[in-house]
Formats: sequence, structure tokens, C-alpha cells
Amino acid sequence: MAASRPASDLDTGRPAPDAGSVAQHSSSTRQSTRQRRLQGPRGSLYDIMRQNAGLSLFLRPICWTDRHTELLGVHFDELPPCTEPVPPTIPGSPPSSGHMRPSDTIKKLSEALTEILIPSTPIAFRTTSPIQTILETLWPKAFSNPQTLQDLHLFFGRHVYRDSVKVNFLWNKPPEIPSSYSSFKSEATLPADSFNLPSTQSSPGCPLPAPTPMVCYVAKPHVASIRKRMFRIVPCPNGTINVPIQRLHELRSKQMMPANLDEDAHIVGVILAMAQRQFYGIPPPSSRRNSVWFTGNGPLPRPDFHDTKVRVLTHDIDTAEFIVYTGHVTAEFLDRFHRPRRAPSVDDSEKSGLRIEYTRVPIWPILGLRERLGKALGTEVVGPFEPSEIERWETGNTSKSRTRKRTVLAEVFNRSLEDATVEPPPPKRRRLDRGNSVQIAV
Repeated sequence: MAASRPASDLDTGRPAPDAGSVAQHSSSTRQSTRQRRLQGPRGSLYDIMRQNAGLSLFLRPICWTDRHTELLGVHFDELPPCTEPVPPTIPGSPPSSGHMRPSDTIKKLSEALTEILIPSTPIAFRTTSPIQTILETLWPKAFSNPQTLQDLHLFFGRHVYRDSVKVNFLWNKPPEIPSSYSSFKSEATLPADSFNLPSTQSSPGCPLPAPTPMVCYVAKPHVASIRKRMFRIVPCPNGTINVPIQRLHELRSKQMMPANLDEDAHIVGVILAMAQRQFYGIPPPSSRRNSVWFTGNGPLPRPDFHDTKVRVLTHDIDTAEFIVYTGHVTAEFLDRFHRPRRAPSVDDSEKSGLRIEYTRVPIWPILGLRERLGKALGTEVVGPFEPSEIERWETGNTSKSRTRKRTVLAEVFNRSLEDATVEPPPPKRRRLDRGNSVQIAV
């Protein structure tokens, strides 16, 4: 009795394919489907990854290299350092009262600035606390509400990659209250999905805007430490160190170091994550690092991208300087990550990149640091100020000291008024004649 065959083979007369050919065909089909999925127009992000298939490009920003900076069209521009103003030095003149009798504010700034310049300072914790003290003292209004140890997300098409960028400190712009809070209008209310805002950031009937990152602080030693210890080396069965694997990881860590330490590709990822947070908001919490942020039907909704600026602050221990990065993020650059299969148009080829300006600010002397750092950050962050007038902090420029001064002056003024009051005249004296003795009655 002949063995039974599938009906399709009986009809066609062809022999049934073996299991190996079927598996090979299905594997090639999946590979070709994946290649078609990753292909995109020339100039798109998918096309860039396809052309550089031998490189690991789809990584967290902490692993980005100079190659990422080049392929994304990022340009770093170093501006002249902000070295002015400084106190004038006149030969033969006596030192200022701030040097002879420093106020509590100057002492606090000096201790915090000295601490961030100590190379042996523990990276993750002690380095960030002095930074908070410094910025809150220099510009209390702009840096009064920091968010510590923040994890920022990266959005790529429909996917959100959580906790891709870590920053030590983050400051948001003060929230602007919508006009509907101050007046009632007869307008139809729309759900939060219509504004591309997460439900946790909105209230029924009147969605609140997403937080707008303004400035973040990234500690350079912290980044270098993460790169050195991010690769875990499994020891050998006998407990010894696997030297070849250790050398391989050291080589990989060395390849992440930029040619110019001031133009690190990690800064590019930080600026991108800060700019995306302004338009995407904060997604709902999830245990998965990679998830789909848009689960609706139809085409992917596009946020209302527009050109924006974000700033990254760090400091250099070797030169005792702050470094302020200003990222000019265009809407076209954000759209490349929102639609990675779309190539930028010819008109947008120049705008599809990212321009980052950075300048150095000498830390010493303390007098003038407030104005030098304010010039580097800009009035958009610190508010209007006079850059030529140096804050000297000779009397402790705090609200408590000003309140105490007003109290002391009021007490002195009241005492002077009390001293100037007219005393009542003494009672009249009269004589009492009692015999030969004369007495005075008061």
C-alpha cells in the first residue's frame, strides 16, 4: 500500500519538500521581510542603519560614538569663553571686604565650588549636591525646584525606549497656566488624546501642558565611570579573571571615548531626550524598557513640533571651568526620529541636523561667577540681569538678612522716637510751714 501524500502534491505530481528546505525557505522569507521593513528612502534613519549594517548604531546614548554624531548631522560650535566680568585689580589698593571678612554666602559658594573640583569625590552623590547649592545660590529663582537623578526616554517611531538617558539634575520651565483656568469659555472640551498628552498629565476638560525641560546637569566623571563598568565580566570556572574578555571590554570602552572630550556624542542623546520630552510628555509607567507609546488605529499622530532650545551644564575638573551646551533642536530633526522611514526633503537637508553651541565659564574668582554663568545660560533661563554689575554678597544676600535689617532699622527708629517724646512736667513744689522746720512735699 502506497504511503499517503498531501492533496496538493497528489494533484501536482511534485514530491513533498523536506523539512530542511521548508525551514530554509521560511528563514529566508523572514530575513527578506525584515530587510524590507528596515529599508527606507535614502537619507532616512532606517537607510542610514542599513548602509552601516556592520556598526552597532541602535544603542543607548551612553554608548554613542563620534560616528553617531557624523551620521546624524550634528555640528558642535565652540564659542569664546565667558571670562568677564571679574573684579578689577588696582595695584596698591587694599583687598575688598569680601576677601577680609567673607560673608556666609561667599563661604558656602567657596566650599561647594571646591568640592566639585576634587577628583576623589564619589561620583553619583556628592558631586550633585554641591551643584544644587551653587546654582540655587547664584540664581535662586531659576534653579529652586530641581529633579534629581532623572531617567529620560527616547522616542523612535511608535516605540518608546525608557530610561535611555540619565541626568544628575533637571530643571523644567515654570508651567504656564492655560487661559481657560482664568476665564470660562463656551468651547467643546476635547479628550487628552487629541492633544497627544498622557492621561497622567491632564485633568478632565482642561489638559495641562507637558513639562518643558530647560536645563540639565550631567557630571562628566559620572559618565566616564558608567562607561568603564557597564560591561560585566564573568569570571572563569576557577574564579580567576577572564583576561581576554576584560581586554575586549576595555577596548570597547575606549572606542566610546570621543576624539574631543568636549564634543561627546552622549550630549547629543541628552539634548534629543530633553527636546522630545517637551512634545511627547511622560508616558505611563511600564515594566518594559521597549514599548509602543501609540496603540491606536490609523496613522501615527505627529506632535506639534517646533524649533526649541535646551541646555546642558557640566564642569571640567582639570581646567576648573563650567561648560554650558545650548542645543538648537529643529522640528525637522525631531521629525526624523518620529518618522524614521521618511527622508528629509531637499529644502530641509540643512535643518534636519542638530547644532550645538558650547562655551566655557571660569569658576574662579567667585565674584563675577554669577554674571559669567548668567551670560552663558542666557536670559531665557536666569531672567533679565545686568551683566556688568558684580554681585559681591558682602552682607549675605538672603531674604532673611534683608528682613532682619528692616527689623533692626525699625527698632532703632522706634527707640529714637521714644527718646524724643516730651516727658510730663514734674509736680509743683510747695512749702509746708511746721514750726521752725521747712519741708518740701513732692
